Amino acid sequence: MESGALAGLQTAADTAAMVAAHERKKKLEAMKFQNANAAAGEQQQETIYRDASGRIINVAMKRAEVRRAEEEKRIKEEQAKEALMGDVQRQQREERRQKLEEARAMPVARTIEDETMNDELREVQRWNDPAAQFLTKSKGPGVSTSGQPLYKGSFQPNRYQIRPGHRWDGVDRGNGFEKEWFAARNRRGRLEALDYQWQMDE
Repeated sequence: MESGALAGLQTAADTAAMVAAHERKKKLEAMKFQNANAAAGEQQQETIYRDASGRIINVAMKRAEVRRAEEEKRIKEEQAKEALMGDVQRQQREERRQKLEEARAMPVARTIEDETMNDELREVQRWNDPAAQFLTKSKGPGVSTSGQPLYKGSFQPNRYQIRPGHRWDGVDRGNGFEKEWFAARNRRGRLEALDYQWQMDE
C-alpha cells in the first residue's frame, strides 16, 4: 500500500510495530528536512561580497575600517577646530570647564550669605545699571579683558578701538586702509554738514 501498511489480516503487535516504524521514518525525514533547511539558512544568512577581481571581501572588516576612518575624520575635525580657535576662546572654554568643576563642589541650596554667589552677581555687567561705575572693580589701566598688559603710549585709532599689546614697537605695519577709512568717514561727515548748511541757507 501507499502508506507502507501491509495488506491482509495482521495482529495488534504487527500493527503497533508498523505504526512505530512509520513514525520513526517520519521523524527521520523531518530531522533531515530541518537539517537541510538549517544548512541552507546558514549558507543564505551571510551574503558573500566580492571585488572586481573576484576576491571575497570581508564585510565585518570593511565596516570596522569605515568606522575607524570616520573616527579618525572626527578627531581631525576636532583638531582643526582647536587649531582655528583663538587664545581668548581657549581661555573662555577653560574658564567654563573650571566653573563646572567648581560647581560640582558647591552646595545645591545657595543662600544670600553665599559670598561667591554675591561676588559673581556683582561682577555681572548690566547695560542699564547706573551704579555700575561705583561697584565695578577695574583690572587697572593698561590691562585687556583677557588680563594681558596693553601698550601704554599713543597709537593710531582703528575701526574697532583695539589697543595694541604691550610688546608693540610703535610701527604701523598696516597697508593704510584704516587711515583712508577714517579720512573718508570724516570727509563724508564734513560734506553732510556742509550740505545741511547750504540747505539751511536757501
